[in-house]
Order: sequence, then C-alpha cells, then structure tokens
Amino acid sequence: MKKMKNTTGLVVIFLLAFTISCNEDFLQQEPLSSLNPQNTFIDAGGLQTSIDAALRAFSNQQWNRDYNDMAFNQNMSEASVVSCTDKPDAPAVDMDLYATPLNDRNNDAGRMRSFYANNYAMIKSVNTVIDNIDIPDWAGGDNDTDRNHLLGTAYFLRAFFYLQLTMDFGNVGFLLNVVSEARQDFKAFYMQGIWDQMITDLEYAVQHMKKRSQIPVGQPSVDAARLLLAKYYMLNQRFADAEALMTTVINDPESHLFTQADVDASRVTTVMVGNNYNPDNGELLDGFDCEQPADPCNLLFLNAGAQKANNPEGLWLLVNTPFVDGSQRRSQRMRCYGPNLVSTNKGIKAPPTGTVTGENIVQDLTSKQMLKWGRGQGFARPTNYAQYEIWNFKGKNDQQDYRHKRGNYLYMDMVIYDNPDLLANPATKDFYGKPLRLWYDGNLLCEDSIRCWHGYPIYKMWAPNFEDQVKRQDGGDQDIYVMREAEAYLVRAEARFWQNNNAGVAEDLNVIRQRANAIDMYTASDIQTEGIGAILDERCRELFGEEYRHDELVRMSVIFAKTGKTCYNGKTYTLDGKDIEKSLSASSFYYDRQMEKNNFFRENVPWSTYPTTKYTMSPKHIFWPVYEPYLIGNVGATLNQTTGYDGSENNIEPLTHIVQPAGKPNIDPMKALGEIE
Repeated sequence: MKKMKNTTGLVVIFLLAFTISCNEDFLQQEPLSSLNPQNTFIDAGGLQTSIDAALRAFSNQQWNRDYNDMAFNQNMSEASVVSCTDKPDAPAVDMDLYATPLNDRNNDAGRMRSFYANNYAMIKSVNTVIDNIDIPDWAGGDNDTDRNHLLGTAYFLRAFFYLQLTMDFGNVGFLLNVVSEARQDFKAFYMQGIWDQMITDLEYAVQHMKKRSQIPVGQPSVDAARLLLAKYYMLNQRFADAEALMTTVINDPESHLFTQADVDASRVTTVMVGNNYNPDNGELLDGFDCEQPADPCNLLFLNAGAQKANNPEGLWLLVNTPFVDGSQRRSQRMRCYGPNLVSTNKGIKAPPTGTVTGENIVQDLTSKQMLKWGRGQGFARPTNYAQYEIWNFKGKNDQQDYRHKRGNYLYMDMVIYDNPDLLANPATKDFYGKPLRLWYDGNLLCEDSIRCWHGYPIYKMWAPNFEDQVKRQDGGDQDIYVMREAEAYLVRAEARFWQNNNAGVAEDLNVIRQRANAIDMYTASDIQTEGIGAILDERCRELFGEEYRHDELVRMSVIFAKTGKTCYNGKTYTLDGKDIEKSLSASSFYYDRQMEKNNFFRENVPWSTYPTTKYTMSPKHIFWPVYEPYLIGNVGATLNQTTGYDGSENNIEPLTHIVQPAGKPNIDPMKALGEIE
C-alpha cells in the first residue's frame, strides 16, 4: 500500500479506496504487492496480509505519536475537549469559525481529515480480501472454515470503519470493492442503506469468525463482531436482538470480567502507576508513592509482560511489544491525556505570587516529576462532567471507586514543586517539594488551566518508556484493548434501556460498579429518572480514553430520532424524511448533550493563551466537514459535502443502497443501481 501524500489539488479522496488521477500516488489502485492477485492471494496467508495491513493502519487510531484519532473522537464528545492552546485555528475548538472544509489542520488541533481519509484506506485493505476471497483453492470450498473466518473478519473490520464514517460524516461514498480503474463519478449513499449492508455482513461474520482461543492475539474474535453487530442492531431498533448478542458474549467462557478473584489468583499485590525510581539510574524520586495495591482496575491495565494479552476480559486487543521487531511506535497516551506540567506559557507557577515556574522544565534526567508522572501535553482535557460530576454520585465524591482512587487517578496535588530555582529564592524555597496548588493567597498559580491543570485516569495510560527519550517518560509501548467484556455489559444495559427494562439496566451497570468498588449502586428508580444519562455516565467512568465517544453519542441520537422515545431532558427527537444526516444536523440529542454537559462549549470558555479563541459549537457540528480537496476532483458527479458546511448547498440526493448477500464478493453499489456501467 502506498503512503498518502498531503495534496491540495483537484482530488477525490476515498483514500486508497478509489482513484481519479494517475498522478496522485495515494489514489492509485494497486495490489498490496507488485505481484498479480492471482499469485499473491493463493492461500489464507496471502489474504491475511491485507487483514494485517488494515490492523496496522488501525493501530494508528489507537496510538499515533502523541495525539491519536481516538482521543480526538472523544474530544468531540462531552467527556473532553481539544486543548492544544497554542493553535487558535483548531477546527474542533472555535468550531463556528474554524470547522470548515478548507481547514487543513490534521494534528493535535483536530483529526477530521484522518477519520475520513484513513478509514477509506483501511476499507481498501479489507475489500481486497473480499474481492479475492475465492482465488485460493479452499479445501472445503464455500464452507471452508479458514475461508469464512477471513471473510467474516474482513466484513467485521469494514463494518467497524463504515460505522465511524457514517457517525462522523453522515451520508458518504460507499465502496464494497477495490476500484481497478480511474473514476471521477462517485456519489454519496444514504447511511441507512450502508448500515443495512453492514448488518447482513456482520450476521455472516458472527456465524463464521473464530473464537479468541483459536486465533493469534491481536486479531478480532467472534465476540468482537457480536458487540459491533449489537450496535448496528440498535440503529435499526432491533433491541432484543442486541441484548441477546450481548448475553451470548457475557456467557461465553472464552472471556469474563476481570474481578478481585482474578487479582487474588494472579498473586500480584502491587501495581506501579508512575515511577518511584529514576528509570535511568535507579534514584528514588521524591513525592507520592506510585506503588499501588493491586485491584481489578489497575491490574487490568498493567503493561508488564503479557498481562493484557492473557487477560480474560479482552475481546479484541492491539498488541505492541517493546523491543520486538515489527512493533508499532510508542503509544505516548500519557503524553496525550496527561496535563502539561512543564509548560512555560502560562503554565504551573509556584507560590506565593505565581511569578516563578513551579516545575523543573529542563527535559533531562534531573526533571524528577517529569520522570515520575510523565511528559504530558494536555491534548485531551477532561470536561467538568468527566472530571468531577460523574464521580459525585448520590451526593458522595466517590474516591473509593478504583477508577477514581488516588494513585489510580492522577490528582494535581500528587505532584510536587521541583524547580531547583525555588531553593535559591527566600520567598519560594519553603514550597519546594510541596504539593501543587492552583491558588495561593488569592493568586492564580496556573493561568492555562485548560492544558496544564487537570486530573485523569493515569492507571489506563501509564506505560514506562525504556526504549528512547527515557528522560521524557512520555509513553512506552503497550498493548491496548479495543473491545473488552465490560463494554458488553454496558451495551446490554443500553439495549435494555430502549426496551424500558430499567431493572435490567441497573443490574448490568452495577456489575461494572461492583467490580470497581464503587460506594453506591443504581436502582431501577435511578434509571427511570436518569435514562440514557446513567449509561453514558458509567461508560465515561469505565471507558474514558477507550471509546469512540462522539460516535456513540451520534448513534444514540439516531435511535432517539427513530424511536421518538422521550429523553431524560424532556425532549423528543424526530426525523424529517429519509435523510438522517439532514435531520440530525438541525436538532439532535448529541448537540443537546454537549450543551448540557460540556462546560467548555456551553460557556464558550476562552483560552488564556489566545483570549479571542473560545469554544463554540452549533447543531450541524454533530457531523464533521469533509476536507474540500477530497471532493472537488470528482468532476463526473457531485460527491456531497456534509450538511450545513460551505459547498453543501450543491448537494444532490444520496443514493439508496440495495443490500447484497454476504458470503461472496460484492458488486459495486453504484453499478448495482445502474448509476455506472
């Protein structure tokens, strides 16, 4: 697969999925090797290379230098926000001004372009498998176990990527094959038809994909396909079917929720969440003791050895082993999610007046708090909702909950002042080695509190770095859960909610809460009052930094609009005709939830670094703009821009897909409709 170039010419993206121009490398339709497919895909191993190409590309959504796509997706929810306070044109901050089809930012300021381009690149890889599935001479023919597992896996991954595309951009171009010739005539399809095809494909996948114990670590299992299918079923209001699928996953002996019994059986007594010792020379680092008693939450995320790879909770895991050839880059998740302790731009200052930098900002082996807690950059700032409100449950600030317990969760007063310059100043020397403070005697000691002052669940993100840039401790290699058993309980709780089974919802949420040692449990009455909000709150407690939360909110918005069910906010939502994108761009649960829970967007919070930059959002921002250079080369037809953005006034009616049977290569959806020859 060729590497994508950043281009600004007349190109259609559907990146690496279809082509329009011979001189754009990233739009060339070529096999994954220079060999003819008839020679390349002669057996299961040959086809597996295309699956692995998709998985390797997908790993960049999970760990991509210091700001991954998944973090951006969460930043477009009510749980966290983009907080790179040195980029005032960030498309995901002042969205009314900068979320435009011409904003080419694609870094810590926003990853909209990545979600569009990279998903199509990964779809090309799995379409390659589907197109060529019958080149090998399968021993069992169409009933061959290996054939159907590979085909089911390709269907699963394709459905995973199309769910992201439709949740992020609405009606989109729909490719079911690798396009073998240059084209400039693509059109968007209604998302409903895309979902219907993905359901048909996933139903095949859950019949044929293998169990976790039958496949290499890092490959998705049949239970992962069941979990994804349950989300698709709920989009089509098949709530009982979704619940049944999750019951199957929960009862499957292949996996189970990791509990205190598993901790006891492991004989692990403590877990390091941070560094107590300098990783270079073994020197004891002053301050908070990072060695925490082992519990089912911090041990679940321990990176030592093959703990995650062997943990019974994982349904789908991305593997990244340090020092092993072929591993991905260091995850640097702590760099993304951790506060920027050493910013020199309106960052942490020391008492009494806040005029002296509080932390040792020299990035070397003397920067002891950086070595202890890592080099955070504060790219995913939790909202007040995620940092405070969800933990104040039934009138109690729950620090008994393992997910919020000091040591598992980083509180800013666990960090101490360590700038050696403080010792030379009589006014500041007594504060050296003392816990950080936000205020002192009426003086604000950190102006950029958006980026530099917040807590987060460090137990999930911590991965010591022993390979390179050890002095920075900004993240090491780590295996990452994509799907795990806890989410099966949360998805079943949601399926039960849509069926008005409040007692069942409370039961599933409490399984998660009991494992986490939470103080209080939900009752059916709580669910009656809080509705879907209770499920979203527990998802945020359990899956912060793990879920594509924007997409989950959009998916729930579709269901509210389809069902007309009254939301806990007293509102009902509807669809105006068959264009779901257009309806939700005018009014949605997603937007109302953002205005209710996301204090940054609700209050138009400004940056201290650029006071004219503030968080703004409008209803259309439920979906994101497509980068215009990805569209304007499609001169043979109109490829729609997302509703409400410049260029969408020229949109045409999307096509309605005709569902094709699973189990064999697909026909081009536009050809099936007679749109092309």
